Amino acid sequence: MKKVDVYNEDYTKLNNAYIAMYDTCQRLSECKDADLEVLGLLRQILFALDPALDKIKSEMTVKTRFKDEISAPEKNVRTEINENGAKIFHPKFD
Repeated sequence: MKKVDVYNEDYTKLNNAYIAMYDTCQRLSECKDADLEVLGLLRQILFALDPALDKIKSEMTVKTRFKDEISAPEKNVRTEINENGAKIFHPKFD
């Protein structure tokens, strides 16, 4: 097995994990009693994972289709549809 095989097979799973962490971070940031340490750690993970996902995607041999959807709740999110029809989100941070 080669790294590109792992990239092709696991990119969507990694991206979905990124989305779950992003959503959790967003929801936690709206809490009155939000733990700033946890929020900070989640943001660090997201900032580290984002370029890793970009690097993985750039080396994949399986093509993904880019789809730019701008809707109210997702105006800061770039969305792609991969070959299997799964949505892949790339949130943008300020």
